Amino acid sequence: MKSSLKNMVVVLFIITTVSALLVALVNNMTKEAIALSNQQTKDAAKYKVLSTTSDEAYILCDTTRLIGDFAINVSTVAQKSDNAIIGYAVEAPSITKSGYADRIILMVGFVEDGEDATINHVEVLSQKETPGLGANMTKPGNSLEQSVVGKQASTLKFSVTKEGGSFDALTGSTISSRAYANAVESAYAGYLWAKGRLETDKQSGNDTASGASTTQYDNNTETEPEAQKGEVENE
Repeated sequence: MKSSLKNMVVVLFIITTVSALLVALVNNMTKEAIALSNQQTKDAAKYKVLSTTSDEAYILCDTTRLIGDFAINVSTVAQKSDNAIIGYAVEAPSITKSGYADRIILMVGFVEDGEDATINHVEVLSQKETPGLGANMTKPGNSLEQSVVGKQASTLKFSVTKEGGSFDALTGSTISSRAYANAVESAYAGYLWAKGRLETDKQSGNDTASGASTTQYDNNTETEPEAQKGEVENE
């Protein structure tokens, strides 16, 4: 009886060990596949936000700026035919404002217009907002996108319109819209930094884009789900 029990324990231990190893192997393979897919998405977005393709353009250089735990990545994109710079693709998170569920991460394309830069296009790289509400920021032609595409970045106020800003909030999604605006602000700061034109707020120690709003909002005071407070447009 003891021998039989011992054998059962040994067999169970072996099965458990092998299962754990297989799970770890699968997780590792999945992790690598996800990382590769995410990188391919980012690479494609760099060209898309500047209305070009990898067949026509290439990444001249990549630079990264760390602000605390957050990274802003700036890619200079050039034309293959003559090496002329097309613009700058900036990957940036919402640093000072979180979305309803998490930080928003955008890829923003800046095309230089004299001494200024025009926002050519915006791609949402990462968001976990409420489907049908904040997640609508991923839909082409949404109100947030329309608020900035084709506009000179220096003329924007990086908050929603009901707070005096330039961004038309998504219906019922003020929190998400604030985060989107802040991510665009972070991207503009990244562009200015790459160009050596970033102004520094010496009092707070934070880098801010010229003309950008530095107003802070306490998202913790807004704990109810978006669009569930009775008045959909006024969370």
